[in-house]
Amino acid sequence: MKYIEEIFDNIELEKFQRDGDCIYDSIRSFLLAATPEECVRQKTIVYLQQQLGIPVNRIFVEESMAHTKKGARGRADIVVYRDDECTDVLMIIECKAPYINVLGDEVFKQASGYREILNAEYIMLVNGVEAVVYIYNDGEYFEVKDIPSFEELLSAEISITEEEPFVEYSYEELMSDEFHEAFAENCDISEYTPQYIKGFALNLLNLILHKEIKNNAVLKKLGVTEDCHVSMPHFGNSGGGNYQTWSHMFIAKDHLDRDQVLGISICATAHTENDPHWGNRTGTTQLNVSITNQESRHHSLQLNLDRCCRYNPITNIVDVTHNGSLTRGKGGAAKRADVIAYVKDRAPELVHDNEIYLGRLNNSCLLEWKDPAVQTFIRNLLHYAVLRDGFRAEYKK
Repeated sequence: MKYIEEIFDNIELEKFQRDGDCIYDSIRSFLLAATPEECVRQKTIVYLQQQLGIPVNRIFVEESMAHTKKGARGRADIVVYRDDECTDVLMIIECKAPYINVLGDEVFKQASGYREILNAEYIMLVNGVEAVVYIYNDGEYFEVKDIPSFEELLSAEISITEEEPFVEYSYEELMSDEFHEAFAENCDISEYTPQYIKGFALNLLNLILHKEIKNNAVLKKLGVTEDCHVSMPHFGNSGGGNYQTWSHMFIAKDHLDRDQVLGISICATAHTENDPHWGNRTGTTQLNVSITNQESRHHSLQLNLDRCCRYNPITNIVDVTHNGSLTRGKGGAAKRADVIAYVKDRAPELVHDNEIYLGRLNNSCLLEWKDPAVQTFIRNLLHYAVLRDGFRAEYKK
């Protein structure tokens, strides 16, 4: 991984006017809309020539997979060839807008799929802020240190990044101000979240992302059939934004008893002041449950931990609830009473005192998957998210 933001900031692209801002594609010799992704691609083309020494005649843009494999779909953003005849592909490059994390699963899957078709040796993922190169060898991908020059890529004179073993966090670290500040800076939690909730959120985040589920008996108690481990799916939201967040993915039954992929994640929401779209909003820490399939991907539940946690600072016991608030896309907000009634009819154990009760957790020690209270909480959380999708489906009818 290399941070390239400063280099790319110094690459200037001249703007032209043709139905809005356009930039010149020097490879294909025509003007293109100056979208964030296209600007990254054009700066990457300059970077390849000026910084890596790649001859312009070996750089191709928007290479169609169908030219190589009949029926194959997709176009690689940039293809770098090994030879002047341009018959031997050296590297596939996927360019994304700066807000797309190049470590996300979908970006890697897209580039590796193109690599397989074109039989390239390397893939490069770049978003104008970070860039990472992988070499494919004997059925596996290995991350390359730094960004090698063209000559180094040709001769395979490269170094492989050694993975550092993850050292588990201690309870004391997760509760410390130092960790709170570091994770807030990374947008895992909000700096505006109350201090005692920050520690709980990091304890829960640590469970979701770093604790291993060691046997199938635990999965059964969580109400899931398969542990798909941690990945980084990509989501859009109703405000037109795009974001990715590390999530623990599971396969579980939905409200129609079909298998679905559910993900649990925690992230900070944006803090805005006088924003033209959002106005004034205080940043919060949010617990999400996503549901993804071929048709759609969305967050069925976005639970504000700042508001939904009843924290006893003496005992460190946390009760997590939800008021039933739910949006139905263009249909706007549903009546909370209707949502709670729907849930109560199908899962009465989730409704206490006219609110959704998800569980009680002990934040005086590290949260563990083997803890029955943790299992109950996660099972309730996923079940509630699935029921919320069921409510939305009923509304559409």
